[in-house]
Amino acid sequence: MKEIFKYSCLIFLYSLAGVYISTCFAIDLKIQGYEERFIGLGLSFWGVGVIIGALLHNQVRKKFNLISTIFLGSFIQLLISLIFLLEINIYLVALMQLIAGVLNAVNSLTIESFISDKYKKSSGFYISLFWSSAGLGAISASLIIAINGINNLTYYFAVLFYILHFIPILIFRKSFIRIYIENIHIRLSKDNLKKIQYLLICVILFGACDAGFSSLFPSYLIEESFKDKQIGQINFLAGGIALFFYPLMGKLVDNYNKTIIFNTFCFINLINLIALHYINDFYLYIICVAFYYYTIGTVFLITFNIVGKVLSGGAITFGIAGHYISENIGSFLGPNLIGNIVNIDMNYFFLVFFILYLFVIGFFNFNQFKNGGLSGT
Repeated sequence: MKEIFKYSCLIFLYSLAGVYISTCFAIDLKIQGYEERFIGLGLSFWGVGVIIGALLHNQVRKKFNLISTIFLGSFIQLLISLIFLLEINIYLVALMQLIAGVLNAVNSLTIESFISDKYKKSSGFYISLFWSSAGLGAISASLIIAINGINNLTYYFAVLFYILHFIPILIFRKSFIRIYIENIHIRLSKDNLKKIQYLLICVILFGACDAGFSSLFPSYLIEESFKDKQIGQINFLAGGIALFFYPLMGKLVDNYNKTIIFNTFCFINLINLIALHYINDFYLYIICVAFYYYTIGTVFLITFNIVGKVLSGGAITFGIAGHYISENIGSFLGPNLIGNIVNIDMNYFFLVFFILYLFVIGFFNFNQFKNGGLSGT
């Protein structure tokens, strides 16, 4: 548990800085008058960066240990964040998202692969704790926006958050140096891919739901006449509710039928999306968005957990890299697809997610049927 805490400190600060600056980008660009399709395009380069990072992961690990790459990655992001003290435009946003995606993917993939392999029997619980730290970073970012809004101090906070990365890097450097994962080139096979191919399609679709929502929901709320601080308040309170209950989901996933849990939350969320389409109330948004976020965490935890249990040894890294790549193919496609659709009519916003969820449910259950029946594991 002490080791999980050390890794969680780093992922907390990764999420704090990343979610804070991307949410500020989304609101700031909308205020500047950029259309949703351009906002979605700029923010989607995070997904491109993560895909590149996952593909380069093994080559980087052959030459550098984890402590070297997390130090260098944080230093590069700190330097780039200084640019936003002077200027912000869509091109700089895309560049920042791309570079941050590459750097964070290389490091996060190593840590998550290590946790999944070392704590295999309780991977759902430990990964949920690890991701809860990321969630805490995300809602902390929303709290700062809720308090400060978008003003002259906005990007000074971003610089501060990148500076904070170096605290766990220096304090826990010995733990990061000890992290090692096997190289997986010789384990890459069609059999491994066949075991998880439909799950990865599901993850692509859900990656689109996740990134599309986080990138463009602020624009939707601005269109609904909400202010920047209110957007931060909604995200903070909704994220806080989801985060509070999230570790419980890790225990459920480890001990109960994953297929039933997955379908239950996804079907309820279909109703939730219908409700989101019709409401325009601050407090109802908090409740509905909290359930949406909780479902996001549940679905990713289940697919991630199944990949870790289906594959073994060094192939776990292949599976998790495949999960990363698939999620971020969706993260690139989602903001662009949804951004262009809502650019036509903002009323299509929640309808798009409803349709994507139907496909997510279909591919997941087809995967379970192909691998032992819908009873699943």
